[in-house]
Amino acid sequence: MPYTGDLKPIPLNKQELNALIARMPFNHHLGLKVSRVWSDGLTLECAIRETLKNGLGTLHGGVTATLVDVSIGLAVIGQLCGRPATTVELKVNYLRPATGGKVVARARIVKLGQTLVTGTAEVKDPHGHVLAIGSATYMPL
Repeated sequence: MPYTGDLKPIPLNKQELNALIARMPFNHHLGLKVSRVWSDGLTLECAIRETLKNGLGTLHGGVTATLVDVSIGLAVIGQLCGRPATTVELKVNYLRPATGGKVVARARIVKLGQTLVTGTAEVKDPHGHVLAIGSATYMPL
């Protein structure tokens, strides 16, 4: 765990978070990539491929739920300076389908506690339309 001169932990950067994705086979298979780290969270990208679509030709709901879970989860792990965390609760509201392009999930940490961490995420299509909103709670390990 990296430290500053005053011994405060340093949150993980974009490269370190993308390296974590590379070590998670399912998330790596989906092609997830952290595109930006914010002070309160991060932005995660996913290109829609045919293999990620459902029978109707739109992005599979499981991929959308994964975007919510992983974006918030990585934001949590990043703020915890690499300390692992596990999902305790996940809620997703699906608002509209997506058929192509790249979707982005913007995750925000709402509460960073000692035993539980809560966050929210918005998933948007290339036109900026909100596809889904979600929230999740994690337990640091």
